[in-house]
Amino acid sequence: MASEVLVVDRPALMAILTSSRALKLLTIVLVALLLWVLSGTTWQVAALFREVRLPDAGRTVATAQSSSGPQYNVQALLGVPLFGVAPKTGGASTGQNNEPLRESQLKIKVLGVVAGSVETGVAVLQYGRKTRAYKVGEQIEVPGTVTLQAVNGDHIVIENNRRREKIELDKKTAVSGITASKERTSRGAEVVNVNTPEIRALVGDPRDTLQNSPLRLARFFAASPVTENGQVTGYRIKPGRDPRLFEQLELREGDILLSINGQSLSDVTTQELLRMVENTTSYEIMIKRSDEILTRRMEL
Repeated sequence: MASEVLVVDRPALMAILTSSRALKLLTIVLVALLLWVLSGTTWQVAALFREVRLPDAGRTVATAQSSSGPQYNVQALLGVPLFGVAPKTGGASTGQNNEPLRESQLKIKVLGVVAGSVETGVAVLQYGRKTRAYKVGEQIEVPGTVTLQAVNGDHIVIENNRRREKIELDKKTAVSGITASKERTSRGAEVVNVNTPEIRALVGDPRDTLQNSPLRLARFFAASPVTENGQVTGYRIKPGRDPRLFEQLELREGDILLSINGQSLSDVTTQELLRMVENTTSYEIMIKRSDEILTRRMEL
């Protein structure tokens, strides 16, 4: 078998090789160029992401700073009640909006007050010829809608047709020794000791008798309700069959009992009186005697 001889055209072969090397070289150059471009693009992309993160971080800080302001203010506001710092109020001398109360033009005289808690304050008020004790929240018997809102040592606060007003304690009656506040009552009220031998001889142990056998006292006292316009304003007391205890307590016939321990008797129930007797060892009573308001503290 005859051997086949491959005849290659040298110039053509050189051209092919040359073109092949050129392609490789071109490929290498293109790859290098591509890598360079990609590397530059990669760093640009990385830088781009870094630039994006930095503004985000900056905005986050700025947001935190901007939000920290309101948080601080809120804490400052909340800190007032949380730490027990009382907000500035004028007490009973100011209105609900911290505005000074206007003087009432109503012809109401404040003859006496017992300034207790918000619920237990009592004021003895005179309007025209009517004099009676009112407790906080009670409507005052005057034309219009007038309610007793607060009782303080030297004035009361009323709501007159939805407007808060104040009425000061009548100066003339204050000079006459009428109780101006619960604190003044504690110091200035006449204290009657019911544990004297004379009283014990009449009623035995006063506390035990009052709590367990109150009917034993019926022979010493008689009481009748005092009403105005069909409403009880107090109780007029007088000696019973045995006047000795009445005299020992320095009471007078015709005295009108208005309140006990700051509790107005205008609408007190028997159950409330019984609870008061069971839980109290001293009694502070407010009495109207003619045109004078007196207080008596009785220690059991």
